[in-house]
Amino acid sequence: MILGKVLTCTRIELYLNFNKLLTRNEREEIKLLIKKRATHYPLQYLLGETEFYGNKFFVNEGVLIPRPETEILVDAIILYIKKTNKSKWKILDIGTGTGIIPISLSKYFAENKNELSLIATDFSEEALENSKKNIEFHNIQNIKLVQSNLFENIAEKFDIIISNPPYIQNDEMKNLSKEVKKFEPKSALLGGKNGLDFYNKILKNSGNYFNKNGKIFFEIGGNQKDKIIDLAKKLNFTIIDTIKDYNNFYRVLVLER
Repeated sequence: MILGKVLTCTRIELYLNFNKLLTRNEREEIKLLIKKRATHYPLQYLLGETEFYGNKFFVNEGVLIPRPETEILVDAIILYIKKTNKSKWKILDIGTGTGIIPISLSKYFAENKNELSLIATDFSEEALENSKKNIEFHNIQNIKLVQSNLFENIAEKFDIIISNPPYIQNDEMKNLSKEVKKFEPKSALLGGKNGLDFYNKILKNSGNYFNKNGKIFFEIGGNQKDKIIDLAKKLNFTIIDTIKDYNNFYRVLVLER
């Protein structure tokens, strides 16, 4: 992948041109990138991009790197929209990061009868700039970016609220890979002492932002299902669905107020 970035070619083109001699500048650039990767600097930051849901996304240092597990969340939302007899949807994505969730939804339904109006929020200016870059790259017209700490600058109501919030417990940080704990933004990772700070805040404050029969879709940590369900029930939410990822961990929680 590093070779492909430096030589601006695909992996198959590397194989087809295996005997091509590299220039001195190309060799030096490759060596520098390999040395940086050897410090555990994330490959996605080195390349400046990653793939999510079959699409290319730019990812900058200072923004959380998209994970494959989040595709389970996107799948769950798509399935819900497809099986519901409703043509227009208002959707809010809290903590959008690189914008992968709303962009993936918008692209999927671009040629569908469903009409989506999406608002994507983040408190980080860096994240919003990264999202804007991805929105422009994919030529998306139906996503509005808003700088907001949770619901702070939101005044509308929604059919679906989505969030993949920070959910790592503070004392778990030391157990994460060096790529994560040394280079990814802690503000996008840490969810407080028990990892539930943001779920608690979102659930407590979301009541005024739902249309009738509105749903909330959470990505959750692999061991957090029961704790978040207990929290949701105390706040009068109904549990609609729990969905496992490919490693058999509960990864998505769907709630209704």
